[in-house]
This record gives sequence, C-alpha cells and structure tokens, in this order.
Amino acid sequence: MKRMVKAGLVCMAALGARADKQPNFVLLLTDDQSYHLGMLGVPGLKTPNIDALAKQGTFFTKAYSSAASCAPCRGSILTGMFPSANGHWRNTVGPILSDPDVQFSRQSKKADQVGVHEDIPTLIEVLNKNEYFTGITEKWHLSPPWKFPFLYRNMANLKPFGSAAAVADFIKKAGGRPFFIQCNVDNTHRPYRKHIQINPDLPRVNPADVELPPHWPDTPKTRQDYAEYLTTVQHADAVIGAIFQTLEKAGVLENTYIIYSSDQGYCYHRAKATAYDAGVHVPLSITGPGVQSNAVCDALVGHIDLMPTILDYAGIQIPETVQGFSLKPVLEGRMDDVGRKYLISEHNAHGGNPVEYYPTRSVTDGRFRYIWNIHYAHVPDFDIDSMVTDPNFRKVPHQPAWMPWDALPSDIWQNNACEEIILHKEEFPEAYRLLKESMFRPEFELYDLEKDPYETKNLAANPEYASLVKRMDKALHTWMDEEGDIGDPRSVKRRAQ
Repeated sequence: MKRMVKAGLVCMAALGARADKQPNFVLLLTDDQSYHLGMLGVPGLKTPNIDALAKQGTFFTKAYSSAASCAPCRGSILTGMFPSANGHWRNTVGPILSDPDVQFSRQSKKADQVGVHEDIPTLIEVLNKNEYFTGITEKWHLSPPWKFPFLYRNMANLKPFGSAAAVADFIKKAGGRPFFIQCNVDNTHRPYRKHIQINPDLPRVNPADVELPPHWPDTPKTRQDYAEYLTTVQHADAVIGAIFQTLEKAGVLENTYIIYSSDQGYCYHRAKATAYDAGVHVPLSITGPGVQSNAVCDALVGHIDLMPTILDYAGIQIPETVQGFSLKPVLEGRMDDVGRKYLISEHNAHGGNPVEYYPTRSVTDGRFRYIWNIHYAHVPDFDIDSMVTDPNFRKVPHQPAWMPWDALPSDIWQNNACEEIILHKEEFPEAYRLLKESMFRPEFELYDLEKDPYETKNLAANPEYASLVKRMDKALHTWMDEEGDIGDPRSVKRRAQ
C-alpha cells in the first residue's frame, strides 16, 4: 500500500483542487469521555445525535489521544504534534474565555511558563493567515494564549441552547467567510452531579441499567457514580444535537466538515491522566462533503491527524512541524489506512505541581498496548487506604503523581468509585489489586486489548510474549529517537520567537 503523504509536505493535489469557496470546519470536543456511545452497545446509554452524525460520515474504531490530560491533548490537536515535541506537555493555567482580549495577548498576566514553542505554527495561526474566521467555546486550556489567536470566544454553557446560541452568533459574525470553530462540550467532566443539575429536563441514565467495568465493585454508590458519568455523555449528546441543528438552520452543512471526538478517557483510575487504553482510546467521527457515509474504519489514527486533515481539505499547505497524517484519502475511500503500524500516546504530568510528574510512554498496534513507566520507582509514601480512612483526605486530597485529583475520593470532584474499591477490598480483591497497582506500577506493562480490553492482566513478564515485548519496545524507542522525545520534557526550555 502506498504510504500517506507525510504531514509537513505540501499536498499538491489538494492545492490544485482548491475551490473558490473553502470549506468550513466544526470540531466537537467532549471532555473526559471514553470510548462510550449508544451505537457501541454501552448498556443504559443513548446518544442518538452523535450516532446519527457518525453514520453520516466515517467512524474510527481505533482513534487515540496523544495524551490523556486536557491541555496537552488540545495543544496536540491544534499543532498536529505530540506534547513532548510541541512543548505543551502538561496541564497549564491560563485565561478563561470571558477574560478581556489583553489576557490572550503577549501582555497576558495569566500565561503559564509551559506551552507551545513560538516557532511552531498552530492550526489557528495558519487558518487566520488564510482568511478563516476562527472561534472557540466554553473552555480554553491552551498555552500560551497568544499562540491560539481565536477571533471569536464564547463561554456558552453546559446547556444545549447555550452552545447553539454561541454557534449561531459565531456564524453570523463570520459574515460568509470560511470558518473553523472548536465547540468544547464540558458536560462529561467532573463533578458529574453538578453538571447534571444544570440540565434538569434532560433524561438520566438509570443505575440499574448500567454494566460496570468488570474490575469495579458492584455497589449502589459505584453504580450511581458510573450512571452519572453516562448521563453526562447523554447530555453532551443533546448539546451536540443542538449545535447540528444550528448548522442546519444556517444552511452551511453542505460545505462543512464536522469532526467529533473526546480529548481523553473518563475520569476514573487507570484512565484519565494515564497512558492506559481507557485513558487514550477515544471515539472519532468525521462527516462532510466527499466523506464516505455509514463507514467504519479500523485504521490506527490519532488526534495528531486532525490538523493535517483540516488543512488538506482547506487546500492549505501543511507545516513541516506537523507529525500527523492527513486522513482525507481514507475518508474518501481511496486508501484503507495511513500506513501506520504503531501509534504512540504519552503522559508526563497532569498539573504543574512537581510531585505530579510521572512520565509514561505507550504504544499500540491496535491489538496490544505496551507501556513504559519511566518513573516506575516513584511510589506513594502513604497507605492508599488513608484516602478513605483519613477524614481530611476528601477535603484536601494528597497530590500523587499517578492519578489526578478528580479520580480520587474527593468532595470537590464527587468521585465515589475509588473510595468504594477501598471500602470493599475484602469483597472485591481484584478491584483493589488493580487500584493499588495503578499507583505501584512495574516498569513495563503489556496488555492484549482483544482478550483483555480493561487491561487487567499484565503480560510483560510472561515468557510467551517476550518477542512481542521486544518488538514493541523497539518500536517505541525508535519513535522516541526519531521524534526527539527524551522522556523528560521538564529539561526542555520553551523556545522563544
């Protein structure tokens, strides 16, 4: 099979076929949503709008986030690069969308020291230079703010009409110019209960109807917590449905590509802020003119492929810095995949606190996932049961490197699943073992995603898989060498202009 044109080279065919009216792009990005949709057979979950959107275009079954933390993932999408390469390797502090323009300029007082290097073109910079009208809603989480010069910002809200109104206003202000808007849909981020209460009229998932991951204790609290997560996915679906109706009413669908995905996996242990499959395996669909409809694609694709795909369809030269591939030939049925044998995901740190630093590299071939925990020797200095037995923990949680705050027992984030595992460790010892192992990790992990999708059996030390471990380890380190990933981005200073 002919290998896809490497992003960074000009796609001459796209440039030659550039239409008089360039297409529009809508990126629908949910927050902390794993590979869960009604169309995927998740018990109790109904997502009619996302399902319908996916059936109108191409749905990717093996799509992966570059990093399972909000800011690194978003920076990766908007640069077509991995976080360790673009400089945006951890969550960052920054402005909110309602802040004045000055906070998004080089005079901003809300800029983090970590962020995309100045010499790396972002999607927003490239689109703006090519006369696109660009916008973002609901959430920022990008650094530094001036590298993402969206021309329109709107806080919207977690209600369907809020995002619908924002998109309608955005299209009006675009004034007929081709546009790109990143619609962030934050319903699926914790605290679930707080977000659910914002939409009291939207349907909720019944805890009795859910099917818990097999390594979780089946208790009323755990069922309730998981049902609340699925409820927020349903509410996100309602928001996306309202956005689609707005696009339809505005008469722009005929020339608009709609990309739907999640930034990372759900907020539970062994998921968000890790390089496990539950943290980086995300849903992805792309719909638009010329895209195959009702198509399902099993090719290995990632968030790094979105920027080159958008620019390819827009007929704009793809910057040489981009590490992803354009998916246009796949979407149009001219190729089955992008010629990729492996795909990398990474994690460095969830936040800025130094104790959160826990670099991990992960590689998948679609069947197996191999993980290198670079700082595996960094283990908790407290009894993990104290997360439940210490009455002060829920108020002021410890800040471990291995899990984000919102995946731990906490009054702020309303997480009950982790607590239930500890409280019921005698009754559900396997659940407790996996929780503890997520904090006391071995250096290497290997999982068969087909036979063990929840990654419960580490095969890395199994002699039967020695050759596979060697092959995947070589693939990972070859990639790190080629891409210049030294494994410790803290030592890389942000490059100035």
